[in-house]
Amino acid sequence: MNNRGMMTIEAVVIIPLALMISFLLLWTGMLLYDRAAVNYAVSVAVIRGSRMAEESNEEISAYVQDKIAELLEHKLVLLELSQMEMKVKVSYGNISASVDGSLDAPPLVGFAGDWSVSAQHSADRMRASQIVRTIQRVDRMTEKGETKETEETK
Repeated sequence: MNNRGMMTIEAVVIIPLALMISFLLLWTGMLLYDRAAVNYAVSVAVIRGSRMAEESNEEISAYVQDKIAELLEHKLVLLELSQMEMKVKVSYGNISASVDGSLDAPPLVGFAGDWSVSAQHSADRMRASQIVRTIQRVDRMTEKGETKETEETK
């Protein structure tokens, strides 16, 4: 048989398919990185905001929003801060923050799933004295755990 041109036809089918799969994997990896960065930024900002118990609710809210923006400033790959919506709620004993954003995805959105990024975290507001007492309680618990371990090993 004369198989002239078969390699060209196979390449026309295989090369675009391989490129499409490669770019889809690349985009998915960058999206997962952005999700992890947003999750980290929101959790750190909420925890740091929870330590500001003596401040007013507005000051804590502004601090948490600024901290999220600072932590995400040069970290995002596919998204930008302007594409994300930040909500911070500060109440008497609790701070919660959420960030939602969506990506203008390639035409494969229907096949590749959801191209959105969201994170939500909350923390209890703690005064400085509560933080010190909590640290002391954790230290006592670890000391008790260490003494139990040493008694069991003897």
